Amino acid sequence: MNLRSSSTALLLPALVLLAGSATSGQVGASPSLAEVLQRVGERVEQYFTRAQSIVCIEIVGLMPVDFSSLTRSRTVESELRLSWEPTEENPAPIEARTLRQVIKVNGHAPRKNDHDNCTAPEQTTSEVQPLSMLLPQQRHEYSFKLAGAARIDNRAAILLDYRMVDKPSVTSELVNGNEECVSFTVDGGMRGRVWIDAETFDVLRMDQGLLGLVDIPLPRKAANRARWASWTMERWDTSIRFKPVTFQEPAETLVLPVSSTSFRITRGAGTPRIRTTTQYSSYRRFITGGRVLPPQ
Repeated sequence: MNLRSSSTALLLPALVLLAGSATSGQVGASPSLAEVLQRVGERVEQYFTRAQSIVCIEIVGLMPVDFSSLTRSRTVESELRLSWEPTEENPAPIEARTLRQVIKVNGHAPRKNDHDNCTAPEQTTSEVQPLSMLLPQQRHEYSFKLAGAARIDNRAAILLDYRMVDKPSVTSELVNGNEECVSFTVDGGMRGRVWIDAETFDVLRMDQGLLGLVDIPLPRKAANRARWASWTMERWDTSIRFKPVTFQEPAETLVLPVSSTSFRITRGAGTPRIRTTTQYSSYRRFITGGRVLPPQ
């Protein structure tokens, strides 16, 4: 039985345009937890404000690790951009979102009625930006603690550990009525670590994984077909790396994601073990302007 899954989660299902801009600064005494959260939150908000003019190409490769799986590897290429829309009534939105437009699947234009399009990037056109968790409006949903210092990419970094306060809750549904394609959302039950530049407070790396086993209830039709009521997710580890990207005219450097990896083990699924690699490239920045014309 080849039940496949297209999964989205509160954090890290598809990750791009996540970090703030790089600037110079002075490194002082070791900051407190409150100061780290304030500084990194400010950087994320500044980034969300500025990054709406940036688009990039996301190339996701999905490879089954279990060779007995009936699912073949798949490559999905998409164009991504950020949506962050403060208003007078809501000057600090609780989250930013990533918007996705699929361009190619396995090197070709997407096909209509493709029975194998059961992947997260093909089924998810909009999702919460993961670094939204560092905004003040969302911090109450997490428990944070400082975890020391390290070096990454020749930069001094502050380690920030977190875990979600809420226990995991899962919702699932069939995708387009396809009994072999189940989409599910895991909310809560995650823990992770963030590497924060000690000088600029930009995010340099972000890891996340499950706190424990998570049961995924199947929709009735899928459960009847598979002859069991749920899957059990044993592992879901994700890591994202960020590096400076330089733009010209005008010159500007932003710290942006360049790659991410994910490994998931789900007991009962048609593809029980799957590794996902994602590359972010071809960053483009659009600078717009306007002027007021005199009345004719």
